[in-house]
Amino acid sequence: MKNLLLISIEDQNDWAEPFGGHPQAHTPNMMRLARRGTVFGQAYAAAPACSPARTAALFSKWPWETGIYTNRHEWHHHFEKGGHKSLIGRLRDAGMTTIGSGKIFHDTFIEGIDLADWDDFFLAHHVEHAPKSKACKAGGFWPRADFGIDDSGIPSFDDRNLDWMLQKIQPGMTNTAWAFGTFRPHLPFIVPKEFFDIFPDEVQNPPGLGMDEFDPHNISTQRDLRKGGKLFAKSVSKSGRVLNRFGEYNFFVKSYLAAIAYADSILGKLLDRMEECGLWDETLIVLWTDHGWQLGEKLCFRKFTLWERALHVPFIFSGADIPTARIEVPVSTVDMAPTILSLLGLPEEKDFSGQDLAPTIRSGKPPARDHAPSYWVAAVKGEEDTTGISIRSERYRYIEYWNGNRELYDHADDPWEYRNLALPKRSDEVTEGIMAELGAPLELIKRNARPAKPTGIDRETVDDD
Repeated sequence: MKNLLLISIEDQNDWAEPFGGHPQAHTPNMMRLARRGTVFGQAYAAAPACSPARTAALFSKWPWETGIYTNRHEWHHHFEKGGHKSLIGRLRDAGMTTIGSGKIFHDTFIEGIDLADWDDFFLAHHVEHAPKSKACKAGGFWPRADFGIDDSGIPSFDDRNLDWMLQKIQPGMTNTAWAFGTFRPHLPFIVPKEFFDIFPDEVQNPPGLGMDEFDPHNISTQRDLRKGGKLFAKSVSKSGRVLNRFGEYNFFVKSYLAAIAYADSILGKLLDRMEECGLWDETLIVLWTDHGWQLGEKLCFRKFTLWERALHVPFIFSGADIPTARIEVPVSTVDMAPTILSLLGLPEEKDFSGQDLAPTIRSGKPPARDHAPSYWVAAVKGEEDTTGISIRSERYRYIEYWNGNRELYDHADDPWEYRNLALPKRSDEVTEGIMAELGAPLELIKRNARPAKPTGIDRETVDDD
């Protein structure tokens, strides 16, 4: 491979056609990429929030190694600016020209970008919209949580970043790493009408909702949670009550689907440009997202929990030398950086914590680590330590909370994680054995974790306190 095109999509869960999270998801360009590469069907974020997830992926370090646990923690609270410790910086050190635009690291203000990593970088200003939804107009949602049709005709943050990047992709370029990050489908879900028109007036509920109709007072899907899980769920439940009050839950789901379709159209324009310039066969193309997103499952909204919908992410490697395959083993986005270096034929970085998935891509042989860990420190009032750790194996998810509460879900027959096998009434010798096996790496994480700094309420969870 002579080049790299690294594409990140913000707040994109598995509602994408190659991943089957919602039957009405419209992502033809993600399918186009998947048909020409290797899809990891069980890829997971290291944390269910932007800053820790992106830091973990781009520096290949677990959150408990860096202490970057929440969105109040930025990558430069641990890594020195100018140190070239990120994937981008190491590519530049290896002699590649690095060109970036959009949301790649957490911050979307130029002050949060390490310009030492880049030969050229562009970041547009965000566009502010007048309130669109009933909830926002009435003050139930803050403006950044709004949703609806963009009829302004003003190029968006993503549009302007894309226009700049398309000019930076030219025929004959070599030894170049382009990195582009979309902001949508992050809130506010405000995109042009053409993307809403893809979907019917009433869209289908999320498959894992567990209710015929969304009701924020129906706690049946939380019946198997104990205190730790219930507090995590409560911390991100306010949105559901607001949407229900204004009768906008279904339109909110539709708006998220429209925002996904919009982000996919941007992906398509990048792929079109690669085709036009004759670069596809010389470029490694990697698509990843920072974490998942919830739309009412267990009454939860946004990210900020350790369940499947908040952690399961699209993860695709494509290019001339990448086989067309689907690999169903648990991997982490922390594995992205070492895998990219390996596929580009660059030297291994000994201080990366992720594993090289290149042998798995080439042979289909499972990687050495057979699970994907995730770590979260929730914004829960009245609790000093609110750490939760999840271990996702190919079949099971095991979660342990700061107070000793445990959850075990068998995805073979419970893909939406309704039935907690760790409850005393269900636990037996078999489940205790499974939890002991999955608890071994979890205990190692706890022993080595940096103490969590008090953060109060994250800036992105202020609407859900």
